[in-house]
Amino acid sequence: MPLTRTVYRFLQPLLVLGALAMVLGVGSYHAFLNREAAQVAEASQLRLDFYRRTLAQTLEEFRLLPNVLGLDGRVRGLLAGGAGAEQTTAVNRYLEEVSQDPVIHVIYLLDASGKVLASSNWREPNSFVGNNYGFRPYFHEAMSGQPGRFYGVGVTTQEAGYFLSAPVYVGGTITGVAVVKIRLDALEDAWRRSGDLLLVADRLGVVVLASSPSWKYRSLFPLTGDDREALARTRQYLNADLAPLKATDGQPILTPDGAGRRLSLDAASLPFVAADGEAQALLSESIELPDYGWRLLILADLTDARKLATVMAAALTLLVLLLLMAIGLWHMRRRRTQERHAARAALERVQADLEARIAERTAELLTANRTLEDRVSSLKDAEQILTRTRDTAVQAGKLAVLGQMAAGVTHELNQPLAALTTLADNARRFIEREKPESAAENLEHISRVAQRMGRIVAQLKTFSRKSGDALTPVDVADAIDNALLLVESKRQSTGVTVTVRHSVPGLTVKADITRLEQVIVNLAVNAIDAMEGAAARELSIDTRIAAGEGIICLRDTGGGIDPQVWPHLFEPFFTTKPIGKGLGLGLAISRLIAESLHGSLSAANDDGGGACFELRLPLARGEF
Repeated sequence: MPLTRTVYRFLQPLLVLGALAMVLGVGSYHAFLNREAAQVAEASQLRLDFYRRTLAQTLEEFRLLPNVLGLDGRVRGLLAGGAGAEQTTAVNRYLEEVSQDPVIHVIYLLDASGKVLASSNWREPNSFVGNNYGFRPYFHEAMSGQPGRFYGVGVTTQEAGYFLSAPVYVGGTITGVAVVKIRLDALEDAWRRSGDLLLVADRLGVVVLASSPSWKYRSLFPLTGDDREALARTRQYLNADLAPLKATDGQPILTPDGAGRRLSLDAASLPFVAADGEAQALLSESIELPDYGWRLLILADLTDARKLATVMAAALTLLVLLLLMAIGLWHMRRRRTQERHAARAALERVQADLEARIAERTAELLTANRTLEDRVSSLKDAEQILTRTRDTAVQAGKLAVLGQMAAGVTHELNQPLAALTTLADNARRFIEREKPESAAENLEHISRVAQRMGRIVAQLKTFSRKSGDALTPVDVADAIDNALLLVESKRQSTGVTVTVRHSVPGLTVKADITRLEQVIVNLAVNAIDAMEGAAARELSIDTRIAAGEGIICLRDTGGGIDPQVWPHLFEPFFTTKPIGKGLGLGLAISRLIAESLHGSLSAANDDGGGACFELRLPLARGEF
């Protein structure tokens, strides 16, 4: 119970401060966000007004051009009935010359039925000449005596544009319509480069211009059936599905009365804005263009406003909390001061007892430290003894292998010695018979036999010599050849066939050649012994590179490794050979040598029968 009351007394002020911080933080965040959003909205209205004037200037630049075209005598003559080939060609060339401005897409002339009589693109494959556009609203407006304005996708070119039309009078009667189609691509490109999120919607809420291509021909509000029928009649947007453009909450980006609101759009709706895959907070603002029946919208980024509101709310909350905590700490300090005076006397009494205990403990630690130093020194001596013992065991293993190979080497040397005797006698006889060429040939044979004996003796001398600790680049092929030379007599006596395959010619590892040869000799001798009595006696030695290491793999066709032998395979003095044929040190010393070369030695039973020993060593510099 006392503990529960203490915990409650400690947590109560923290809970009160936490609740106060939450209320204050949320309230201040919304207040700051509303203020920042209002500033963003004001700036957005200024930018909207600038973009409205730019858009109006672009649309009005060629407003009077259709009227001017209707004043040309050639145009009137063509509409008055002079539809001859020369008259039509003259008007086509006139319209082609007028349409040289890059903003102008095409200029064409319609008769009273809506049929195109002449067009600036009359030379192109998709020429308007002969087509009938009487279903377009701009045609009906001009035929009624009013200038026509219309945005839509061309049914012939499949390209969107803004159509300006005007009636053409001949003798006071409207006999045709002059139409100018202008491009607005440059305006959209300028919006896109500005980085602002802009879009223009027509009277039905269909987006006709946008800084984001994926917004075009999307609707701000759901379209009614009547609206879709009207669009189908005029073929204003051809086959566009006019899917609604909605915020992440599923609502339109504008309120029903056209006012802006705060919203979020996912990254898929912002193809040219780096949103890092997260929804982006935006503020929509709009302005009407009554002369065109359009509405211009801008989506302003609220990310900075939110961050600023968060920082300011956090700062205000922290300031209030710090003030409250300072007051609380001041009260606590008064209480703690009184408690300190009461506890000081008790501390002085405890201090004397503590100093006595520290002195006693210090003496114990000094004694333990001296004991630890003695143990460390003993461990270092033991490590040195272990290192010397390991080197002695390696050397003993080599001498044991040499002892086992002595008979074979003697046999290997007896044959060359006998050959030397015979060759020397023959050479003497050839000299006595005055046949110097034959004597020289025998002497050459004697030299080769002597060199062979020298290689055998030199290899035995190198193998028996105690190796050093320095590791140097070693050619794996040379090491294997030298080792096989040492076991050649044993191989011949047992009838074992040796096959060596190098998947990477010139493989070089970082090792000591003497120790590496000793491992190969040990493994080869074990493999030859394991195949004694086997029907097939084949020893395969393969080299390769894997995982940044050089690998030497020896496979035999013997009986494999007994499962009961696995736990003791690399233990010293453990052997499955008969008494007198092995000390059980070969594999133990081989693994010890492999580890001293910063490598490893492992064994496994081959799928085709027999055993497989794999030696892994680090590659020398330059291998990969």
